[in-house]
Amino acid sequence: MNYFKKPRSWIVLGAVVAALILAYQFWHWEVERVEVEPQKYLVRVHRWGNDLPEDEIVAHDDSYKGVMLEVSQEGRHFLNPIFWGYEIHDIVNVPPGKCLVLTRKFGRKIPLERLAEGDILAREGESEIDSERGIVRDVKLPGSYRLNPYAYSWQMEDAVQIGEDQVGVRILKVGKDPRALPVDLKRPRYVMPDGYRGVQQTVVRNGTYYLNPYVESITPIEVRSHRAQLSDIEFPSRDGFSLKPQVMVEYEVQRDKAAEILVRLTDEGILHQSDSTPQQQLQNEILQKVILPHIRGYARIEGSNFDARDFIIASAGPANEKASNPRERLQKALLEKVRLRCLELGIDIKAVLLGEMKPPADLADQISQRDLARVEQQKNTIRLGQYKEMQKLKSIEALKEQNREKVEAETRKKVATTLSQQNKQVEESKLKQELESAQIRLEAAKSRAEGIVAKGKAESAVIESQNEAEVAGLKKAVQGFGSAINFAQYHVLMRLTPTLREIFASDDGEFAKLFASYMAQLPAVPKTGTPAVADRKPAVSGEVKK
Repeated sequence: MNYFKKPRSWIVLGAVVAALILAYQFWHWEVERVEVEPQKYLVRVHRWGNDLPEDEIVAHDDSYKGVMLEVSQEGRHFLNPIFWGYEIHDIVNVPPGKCLVLTRKFGRKIPLERLAEGDILAREGESEIDSERGIVRDVKLPGSYRLNPYAYSWQMEDAVQIGEDQVGVRILKVGKDPRALPVDLKRPRYVMPDGYRGVQQTVVRNGTYYLNPYVESITPIEVRSHRAQLSDIEFPSRDGFSLKPQVMVEYEVQRDKAAEILVRLTDEGILHQSDSTPQQQLQNEILQKVILPHIRGYARIEGSNFDARDFIIASAGPANEKASNPRERLQKALLEKVRLRCLELGIDIKAVLLGEMKPPADLADQISQRDLARVEQQKNTIRLGQYKEMQKLKSIEALKEQNREKVEAETRKKVATTLSQQNKQVEESKLKQELESAQIRLEAAKSRAEGIVAKGKAESAVIESQNEAEVAGLKKAVQGFGSAINFAQYHVLMRLTPTLREIFASDDGEFAKLFASYMAQLPAVPKTGTPAVADRKPAVSGEVKK
């Protein structure tokens, strides 16, 4: 006790306390402080507590040791390194056009019965910790997320874009067992009703879809009209020649049968619909498996009913009804036959057009000689027509020149006449305007003179009235006092009365005696005056006598 009574002891104690405070502040701000930058988050690891239950990898709260389930946002945090460890991770950013598929690593296990039925998705519980471990059904849409990497794993998936000229065929991977469906002969064989696993009968409309690939997928199918030029169609003619025409086919996929087409025509679940190049046409399942086989078969059957010369003349000669009939009949026959068969598979053939046909060599020589003669005849006919037209043109040009000169002369005459009339009208208008302006100025001058005279008279009358009013008031006021001297004395006393009241507090003062005799001799004011003045005079006299 004696030791703490010494001043030196208190100094030492204060220094120790200050050192402890500084040490605590250093520990708190330099050791425990954790700064989490923007676009990052904090995962805490508890070093002390109870062991986690079997098969659990994240701690529910800080009573357990291990990785905490909840993560902390960016900012400043204070963690005691004796009790806590931590990791800083980047925020998971999901860009537009992408989605995030989560797999939960903690929670209850999925029952084996459900896995056997094909249900591989984790179900949600009342809280996050009560949920099942496994693939989460709902995906994360574009945005920023703070996900605990010890509690979840994730993968980025592309969103499915269905354009305006497309429909989406939906394939459900998790759902009801299709084997439980009752037998229905009217139901399509290759697609399933909504809710059952497999290719769905109902297609989806255009839009953006964020899908979990473990749950479902959507395959875009174009339903717009396509035009493909086919160059490998060949058929024999009735006269024994082999013809190879250019065939243009226009087709489109029927919306309500897009799902069946995907199932029946594709091998890997992807329908190739590009058809601009031969390589793309080779990959196009619609062309290779549906349209081309039917066109090849019916072209051989229907084309053998026509002669090769009819098709060649129709393509090389002038267009006439007789020459074009064979090609039109063949186009019509192909369209009717092929369209009917393709509609059964969901492909609508809009048109089948036959283009240029390359003739055989021996037939081409005959046709070329005939064409040369026909061309020469056409040239001579054209030349004769040109000569006749040149003659007509010369006569027309001479008449045009004559008419042009006549029109120019009449135009010059009209222009001169119009110009003289315009000049005359302009001069007359100018003189009239000057006359009207002079008259207006004269009237304005007269008006200003009359105004000045009237103004002078009015001002003089006003001044005269004001003077008469002032003189009449003074004259009447003086008449009420009998004389001008009494009127002046009254006004002097009216201004001195307030001051004299303060001075003459008593009649016995020497100073009051000097004016007592004078104040007593004030003349009486006659009652024939203004009521205001007659009332004021006696009041003043009474106050002075008092």
